[in-house]
Amino acid sequence: MEGPDDHLFKYVKNTLIYGIASLLGPSGLTALEHHLNRKLGRDMYEVFYYSPNVFYNALRSFLGSGADAILKIVVSKLIDEGRITGITPKEFLELISKDDESFRRKLLRSFRGGLR
Repeated sequence: MEGPDDHLFKYVKNTLIYGIASLLGPSGLTALEHHLNRKLGRDMYEVFYYSPNVFYNALRSFLGSGADAILKIVVSKLIDEGRITGITPKEFLELISKDDESFRRKLLRSFRGGLR
């Protein structure tokens, strides 16, 4: 497994931090990070990057069906600001929920400056 030190990983992580903090605030972001990092046993942003469906399943186990609503709101904001392009919030949810490398690559490509 490659190390999470490349430009795209940093962009994806910073974009997610920005989007989640915009909705939940800094304290909500910290609480979510703490819970998911413990549940996943490693950095939630690494899990999102390398195994989006594992991240999604952990988020759903924590928030239930509210996870979809939160993701749609966060992704809508990121799309409106041009930080995510080429997909809708509904497509984002479809991509993040599947254990498939082609879906993962399409998801990462949606982040501006994503996989080429």
